[in-house]
Amino acid sequence: MSETTPAAAPTASRLVSLVRGFVTGILGLAYAFIIWNATFYLIEMAQAGISGYGWAVLVMPVIVPMIVFTVALLLTRRRALGVFIVVMLAGLGLSAVFWLDTLSYALRNGASLLS
Repeated sequence: MSETTPAAAPTASRLVSLVRGFVTGILGLAYAFIIWNATFYLIEMAQAGISGYGWAVLVMPVIVPMIVFTVALLLTRRRALGVFIVVMLAGLGLSAVFWLDTLSYALRNGASLLS
């Protein structure tokens, strides 16, 4: 009957909580970087005058990472730390690929986005 066992449990729980918060913050910044780039490109294209179709195409990469981040957080809020990190990284990869696909489409078919 040692006294270190009950005291160690809250400390380990607190450490996992701190690591989860740190990982959420770092990956949240990565998601925000994707959103920032998509927003910047949308603003640049809007100055050239884009059509309604262009708005729909270029707003999606701004919205999708927000949705993916929220869903990833909700799905993994009670899971192990490893599962949390894997799901968040998979969502980050999905968001990055979506942004790059949209950017590629906009660069190849820029005339169809303009009004």
